[in-house]
Amino acid sequence: MKGASKTATESMICLRMQEIKRHRDSRNRRMPVVCWIIGIALIICFFISFLGGGENGRTTTVEHADSYGQIYQYYVGLLEKQDQYVLAKSDNLSGVMSSAGDLNTGAAQAVSSENALTQAYTSMNRREKEIGEADRTVTDGKWIYTLTADWEAKQNFLVISKPDGKNTEKVLRMPVPLPKDKNDHPYALYESPWPVNRNAEIYVKGNILVIAQELCGEFEWDIKTAAYFYDISDITCPRELRHTVQNGGYRSIREYDGMLYLVTQRTDIPVTAMEEKDKERYIPESDGGYLGTDHIILSMDAQGNSYTMISSWRLQGEIKRRDIKAVIGHYPDIYMTENNLYLSTTLFADVRKKDLSDQSRIIKFRILKGKMTEDNAVTIPGAITNCFGIQEDNDKLYVVTQRIHYTYYEENERYTDGTDICAYALDEKMRLISKKDGIAKEEDVKAVRFLGDIGYIVSYKETDPLIGIDFSTPRKLKITDELKMPGFSTYLHPVGDHLLLGLGRSENGHMKIALYDISDNYNIKILDEKIIKNIEESHAETDYRKVFLDEENGIVGLGGAFYKETDDEGEEDHESHYVLYHYGRSGGLRKLGDHKIPKAGEGLTGMRIGDWFYVIPEGEDTKIFSYPYKRY
Repeated sequence: MKGASKTATESMICLRMQEIKRHRDSRNRRMPVVCWIIGIALIICFFISFLGGGENGRTTTVEHADSYGQIYQYYVGLLEKQDQYVLAKSDNLSGVMSSAGDLNTGAAQAVSSENALTQAYTSMNRREKEIGEADRTVTDGKWIYTLTADWEAKQNFLVISKPDGKNTEKVLRMPVPLPKDKNDHPYALYESPWPVNRNAEIYVKGNILVIAQELCGEFEWDIKTAAYFYDISDITCPRELRHTVQNGGYRSIREYDGMLYLVTQRTDIPVTAMEEKDKERYIPESDGGYLGTDHIILSMDAQGNSYTMISSWRLQGEIKRRDIKAVIGHYPDIYMTENNLYLSTTLFADVRKKDLSDQSRIIKFRILKGKMTEDNAVTIPGAITNCFGIQEDNDKLYVVTQRIHYTYYEENERYTDGTDICAYALDEKMRLISKKDGIAKEEDVKAVRFLGDIGYIVSYKETDPLIGIDFSTPRKLKITDELKMPGFSTYLHPVGDHLLLGLGRSENGHMKIALYDISDNYNIKILDEKIIKNIEESHAETDYRKVFLDEENGIVGLGGAFYKETDDEGEEDHESHYVLYHYGRSGGLRKLGDHKIPKAGEGLTGMRIGDWFYVIPEGEDTKIFSYPYKRY
């Protein structure tokens, strides 16, 4: 079984790393002073385990790699159980990717940047309001910046438009350059096999514009990310300040207080026939140089043939890298606040050890002006299945996981014996304060959102409740209410006036918007809900950035597609729409607009600039649709 094979292999990695540590400790025991220190450490670990270990969770310090050899031993350990997932990926070692040729840059219209006025605009929907995020289409109130891909030319293009209602015009179409490799050959643009995957995004901060895009390295598994920094004081002629190339596919850009954080992840590292000298396969690399081990984290319970890299960059004055870190193992999820950055992953249950559930591991970095300091890590039962399932509130961290219970009936054989949802409260040192489990048994987590010290969970299977959890007394978490409702929400957003918006699915499969009254968390009510009959599929379901929210005027919007019957050639016919609703306690939900967007798909970005609303479809066509913005 594919999942079981992978789990067994990854568990062998943990055993192998434990053997390495035991061997190293055995030599240290010859030293009396070190022996005394170890004894004290064991006592401390005992109390930590007693207070927060086992099924309740385990808090540990963050460990660095001792040497490149230790990292190598980690990866070759993947082969000890002949992991079929890894072996299947390891055959792709042939063929150098072709390079892109020179392209026409196109002509830019003469527009003075100084004459462009910043209009009132609604910024992108963000995970944390103070933390900037990149996207494929963004605005700063002066301009609309869009990335388009020309796959025939194998190059991304930056398109800048001046928003002016029906008179909106493009002022620049510029190819995003491809940097050169160590052999002085330009890299090729990476084209993901999954059409929904975006491999390039933009971030704008003042007069600095950053573009990140994925590149093909020497081999198919060698995906890199290039980030270009531009001065856009003259919007018609962006001036490159510098660029960087970092190993791994693009994951995210975050920004706070003038410091930008670039997150990449290398996956599917080929370990078959890998020798220790093949450092380009397994050692994190940036701008042609390998990271030192003091920048590489390798924990004892790491899993997966992957690693994640984070570099920080100062955007003021001269563009400089401030810090860089790498974490060995599969850590696909990132959450950032003003003071901390968290990486998280699911550790799959070890069949040999008869683990009772999968676990979530979270690593915390303290950040200060771009400097990232590894703090602590915690491992807790269950998997974080929703990106909003982790939330920092003052000096505490709240986490919601979905736990699958495993029962074993033969050696290395198991079956699923029910599910439940767990809620955890952790202190600033990632130590467990308390937990609440047994929530919504046999239900799946669909959405999570925190509002201060109250958490809201939407689960789905049969009863489809909206559940409130009170974290205000961290040592005693409690359920406040469970509201039964038809369909389910996949995204929740608190919008003031004790209201909670929910976007999700109706019972018949169409998108719906719900408005919940949370003025009394012990008596949650549905205030109103609307079925959007002309949207069946929307990127807003899985990408919160695609949800338009104007909280000042009480307006929510999203775009998507409605699929009709297939034609004679078997192709699906569809039409795309972007809808806007006004929400409020007195009027509930009221439709303000339903705009049909021709020749578009499910990925639509909406933004308000001045008195106009703009809809930009994803894809090669950079046409911008504009409509008067009705506030009421």
